[in-house]
Amino acid sequence: MNPHYIPPDRFPMELTPRIRVLGNYFFNLFLVTGSEKSALFESGISGVVDTVIQQLDDLEIAPDYLVVSHPHSDHITGLPGLMERFPGAEVVCGRGAQEFVSHPKAGPALVREDKFMSQGLEKMGIRPGRPALETIPDLSRAVSVDSPARLNLGGGTDLLLTPAEGHSPGNLIAQVEKDRALFCSDSMGFHYPGRMFWPLFFTDARAYVKTIDLIAAAAPDILAPAHQGPITGDRVRKGIDLARRTTLDIIRRIRETQLPDDELTGELFEESYRDEFTLYTRENILNCTRLLLKRARESA
Repeated sequence: MNPHYIPPDRFPMELTPRIRVLGNYFFNLFLVTGSEKSALFESGISGVVDTVIQQLDDLEIAPDYLVVSHPHSDHITGLPGLMERFPGAEVVCGRGAQEFVSHPKAGPALVREDKFMSQGLEKMGIRPGRPALETIPDLSRAVSVDSPARLNLGGGTDLLLTPAEGHSPGNLIAQVEKDRALFCSDSMGFHYPGRMFWPLFFTDARAYVKTIDLIAAAAPDILAPAHQGPITGDRVRKGIDLARRTTLDIIRRIRETQLPDDELTGELFEESYRDEFTLYTRENILNCTRLLLKRARESA
């Protein structure tokens, strides 16, 4: 048994009086409530959306904002279900997210990956409440953020949204400064709890490192990736430092290797494709690994 596993009955998890973690161990969504409004940061996948809806119903909260951290399949394919259940909520995303999901290759890949992840949850006994997604999420009416923006939730509680480059088009991180909490999504990598972050610099390696530095400068007391639970206390600084060091080591390794690309890709894939990461298709993670090689070399 994974000692870091958080059982489903622990959700929603209260981090502070204003912040709760919804979803499950594998897909974390963050509910921030002020005195007047609430915001849900992250959308998860279709296989977890009914769990999230039930959690919100139990809390008697209908979010005023649905914030998409970035348009990758595990962060956006739950959005259609959330939009259907909460039609009055304003959808917020980063600039470039709409273009990404509308791309002729990206859109169908989102649908395929969502189905695989939902099936993976079911194999572990976490039954999705609905069929997997069949059409790409619609961001045509979303509010697009291309600079730091604040969602005023009332009572002095704001959700600060900041564009963060390096991982994905339309990528956002978020902070509740009142609680010194930062939602980093995948901006520091894929979270293997208690072990490491695996680097995910898919758009720009240099910008990705700068984003980690931006997160470090914020000095959060609570660091919340989108997967496998939050990080608190002394582990926050250690986690950020480890994510930065691992990223730089992988970049250096790619630049300095004497191995053929296929062999290096295979090595990196085998190192990363394990445990929680196997919820994603092998094809997806292989393509992601190839992107790491490309972006590391572009940053030289």
